[in-house]
Amino acid sequence: MAESDSSESTEKQFCGNCGTAAVPGSATCAQCRTFVEADADPLSSIGDYVPYCRACGVPVAKEAALQCTKCGVSPLCQEHFYPTTRSCSLCPPTEQTDGEQSSISDRPNRPWASPAVVVPCSQCGARIRRGVDYCPNCGTGQASSGADGKYAGFLPRLGAFIVDNIILFLVGAALFEIFEMPALGLFVTIPYYVGFTYQRGQTPGKILLRIMVVDDQGNIPELKRIVLREVVIKTAPSILLLAGTYSIILFVAGYVAGILLLMGYLWVIRDTDRRGLHDYIAGTFVAQKDAIDKETE
Repeated sequence: MAESDSSESTEKQFCGNCGTAAVPGSATCAQCRTFVEADADPLSSIGDYVPYCRACGVPVAKEAALQCTKCGVSPLCQEHFYPTTRSCSLCPPTEQTDGEQSSISDRPNRPWASPAVVVPCSQCGARIRRGVDYCPNCGTGQASSGADGKYAGFLPRLGAFIVDNIILFLVGAALFEIFEMPALGLFVTIPYYVGFTYQRGQTPGKILLRIMVVDDQGNIPELKRIVLREVVIKTAPSILLLAGTYSIILFVAGYVAGILLLMGYLWVIRDTDRRGLHDYIAGTFVAQKDAIDKETE
């Protein structure tokens, strides 16, 4: 029975590396310069036709589309269709009518000698080769791609934040009993976040939750990025609120900055790379420690 597919084409092509819509006729992504097969008129959506191979997501013109006679999947590119058996790479090997079992060796001698490991797009259902972060059909970020689990989600980051603030509260309360300084918390918080992050990319809370702050290369960020992230952006609302005791303008500015920072934290929930506003400004990511360790092996 043919596989039913209700997905619709967006009539656009998207970069499989960063998810940016490709410029028509361009061979590379305007955002990250990754090679993108040039779009062409035959790939335009006609009716319900989706012009992308269901096995790997590469563009397939309607007149060149192939259909598997065993499972009914269509369209397929030539790389994932086997003319001798008229089956596709998504089909498991089946027994032939003469009693001999067909195997992978019966299929064309191509680079795809084994069935490609593919996953369905969470948005449109198009089959995407594992390791592609964005669907070539609709541009949706793929949580099941090769980058699966690399970036820390909202809950682990929230857990690390709670652990760090419990530690800071206990230390600050003990020091306040000795020095009785109202702004003492800032003098503890700033060295705590900057020092731990600069030394190992992890505060005690992040160590416990096995997450860490990294740059776009997967390394611990340089000091100026950490200072921008932890002091200028994350601590600014608290400084403005303290200064607000002397000026209503500074108090309002601190309140507004705090709301923006909170919204930046919540952005982690929907962001593909799980980045908050402070991460985008500082050029940092919060990644799973295990994923970073695997990349460095």
